[in-house]
Amino acid sequence: MSQFLSNYRDFLRQSGKSDKYHGFDLRVLARVEPFLSFIYHDWWRVEFNGLEKLPSEGAGLIVGNSGSFLPWPALMLLYALMSSRTNPRRIHFVADLDWIKDERLYAFLVELGFVPFSSANMKRLFAKGELVAIFPEGISGLTRNFANRGRLIEFDWVKLLPAVEEGVTIFPLATLGCDEATPILTNLESLAKLVGLPAFPITPFFPWLPFPFNLASLPTKWQMSLLKPLTYDVAVERDKIEETVMKQAQFAEGEIQAELNRLLRQQWRHQG
Repeated sequence: MSQFLSNYRDFLRQSGKSDKYHGFDLRVLARVEPFLSFIYHDWWRVEFNGLEKLPSEGAGLIVGNSGSFLPWPALMLLYALMSSRTNPRRIHFVADLDWIKDERLYAFLVELGFVPFSSANMKRLFAKGELVAIFPEGISGLTRNFANRGRLIEFDWVKLLPAVEEGVTIFPLATLGCDEATPILTNLESLAKLVGLPAFPITPFFPWLPFPFNLASLPTKWQMSLLKPLTYDVAVERDKIEETVMKQAQFAEGEIQAELNRLLRQQWRHQG
């Protein structure tokens, strides 16, 4: 813990001002930091660009694409922000956690900064000047077939509604590599219902490894790009607000897809 405090003192200084909402536990983060550092630097060799676009303080919403049944993109974002030398910040991940029946797993995610999705929760965090991240592809994005890697699932615009209602700046985040890290061949919905999970993805490691070890990851290189913030006019009328949210969800999805396409073209040129 002392080494953690020494290495991340700027992050600790900034996060000391942060909201203690929902049980974030620095000791838990300190315990998993060596693992996060290993997969960030050595296993996936994450290349992260654009963190300087985030404000050093104040509310913001990061909207990203998912690509794994496990929340790897969120954890890589968490590590990137806490280890940033120029702009270390605490971040809260708003997600649907109702499906998690295991109390230990639920508590572990909450202690790392995950918050159950609700409009009230998001608005409370924004009012506190907190940085929030969501992955609005939903379960479909978590179980994307490997053949469709790099292709986004339509964003759930409702997830962006609290941010637009509060006039919070929205930052798209594109992540390339997570689909390849844990290639999903298919999703067994019937088995998922039987075991009480939102999905049961089948990977090349199944049935050779049992769940959840079948979600083991390959050492693929990741590229993460935080894009320029979206701009929009804050509306007052309900119809106008919803129209604005739908457009922002489409804009965010389009910007992320365009960046993924650019990164893929760049990757293919290097391989060629």
